[in-house]
Amino acid sequence: MFKTDKRKYLLNFLEEHPNLNSEEKKIISDTVNKMNEPNSLWYKEVKTITNALQKLSMYDKLSDDGKILLKQLNRSDWFYGLYDNIRFFG
Repeated sequence: MFKTDKRKYLLNFLEEHPNLNSEEKKIISDTVNKMNEPNSLWYKEVKTITNALQKLSMYDKLSDDGKILLKQLNRSDWFYGLYDNIRFFG
């Protein structure tokens, strides 16, 4: 369920934000292709794309649309991290 949601989200983001630079488009396309593989873990792929975008940001090569995507991915990473660890709170 989450894998297809994230894949659709990334594809929609790619279509709706034409101001992404070529590196960002390549990173998103590679991640979507990896998510299409049957044995891929969506959480690992989201973490990989987040790290790649953070690396671009560190070298000041991240566009404004890329910053929007990075912000959204960091928010979802925080939520799913909490969701995965909720069993330890109760």
